[in-house]
Amino acid sequence: MTHTVRVLPHPKDRRRVAHAKGTHKGAHAHSPAKASHPVAGDEHEETHDRTVNFLEICWPTVFGILLAIIADHLRLKVISEWGDTGDRIVFPFVQIFSRPELGLGELGSNLSHLMLHLQFPLTGLYASWNLSRHHRLSTTILQIGFVYGVIAFVLWLLTAPGASHGL
Repeated sequence: MTHTVRVLPHPKDRRRVAHAKGTHKGAHAHSPAKASHPVAGDEHEETHDRTVNFLEICWPTVFGILLAIIADHLRLKVISEWGDTGDRIVFPFVQIFSRPELGLGELGSNLSHLMLHLQFPLTGLYASWNLSRHHRLSTTILQIGFVYGVIAFVLWLLTAPGASHGL
């Protein structure tokens, strides 16, 4: 036991390592030789956290708000260029709320108009929330694309011939 105690560095000389996702604190143990010769910058490395400014996290929300401002013109452009298929892909929430299968009637029309203006800011809020939790941007884009794809697929199934008639 005395041999082990002499080999380990003194606790105040051990460098503290932040716990990384998927790794254990013990995985970053230092050799006794490194601990006996502390580097002058070691104390500052442990407290060095990168500060993130507002726009690095919230730019998707800001972009979503800007898209919401021009959503009416954007939808008309998508419909004129890509037709109903483009509308299902880019604005799936607008179409899903206006479907008669939901039985919303006039409320469905109002909700679809509301979703036309809320779809992009809500998507931007979700992306900003993911970025604030240190998720990668590519992962966030894939998640959003997956949700849009599923809703577009459901809309495609609902608009298929005979889909709403039980045939």
